[in-house]
Amino acid sequence: MARLKDKVAIVTGGASGLGEETSKLFAEEGARVVVADVSVERGEAVAAAIRDKGSEAVFQRTDVASSEDVRALVARAEETFGRLDIMVANAGIGGVASRKSLEELEEHELEEVLQINLKGLWRSLKYAAPAIRRAGGGAMTSSASVAGLTILGGSNLGGYTASKHGAVGMTKFFAAELAADGIRVNCVCPGRMQTNIDESFGYDDAQLQVARDRREIAMKTSGLRTMAHPREVAYLHLFLCSEEASFITGQAIEADGGVNLFMNRSGLVTKNSE
Repeated sequence: MARLKDKVAIVTGGASGLGEETSKLFAEEGARVVVADVSVERGEAVAAAIRDKGSEAVFQRTDVASSEDVRALVARAEETFGRLDIMVANAGIGGVASRKSLEELEEHELEEVLQINLKGLWRSLKYAAPAIRRAGGGAMTSSASVAGLTILGGSNLGGYTASKHGAVGMTKFFAAELAADGIRVNCVCPGRMQTNIDESFGYDDAQLQVARDRREIAMKTSGLRTMAHPREVAYLHLFLCSEEASFITGQAIEADGGVNLFMNRSGLVTKNSE
């Protein structure tokens, strides 16, 4: 449908998982894409795969923990393609903060996850906004999490959850502040996906299998899926960045196959009333 024809998009965390699928999907829909990631090898491979299919893409090595890197990323988009219309702030980690209770966390361990998941989001939106304003308006999305909308019972995800709740709140404020400039800001809140983010949580294979088994047992009779392919979630980023979502801003939209509804009904999560 070429829903993003003539648009220029940045995708942070674009070298794998949801970021990779979003980069490729946007290119298929007509966008010129800047793939941003700390992984040079994987990022270059994604950009090359997009070019091999006849679309335009470049890779920019970017650590969203660095304001200098993010400023350079936005500048690369404008220098290469002449404008910036879309920012997808997808980069995120689990970190040590996902393996300890909040009481057990050291300050530097909490800072690690906040630096990427919250401050990295702030940098991405902050430095993209002037460029998108120069282009006459556009859209920005981020990848938050269902953990930004719920409290998952029986887990040590306090630090990660705090970062994602902050991401949801930041989305709403950016949306309010940038509305007059014709810039829409929304966030996607995925559930479990077939991605490599578990690497950043630091879980070993045995721990991951235990978690998967518990989810499968809990969901066995519900008829709901517990895991998405990242392309399924990438389509939500596409919708929110397209003109089809022209009347949507400041929203945090779940993409979890209904799992959160089941878990909430079962008393396994606490819904954020906001």
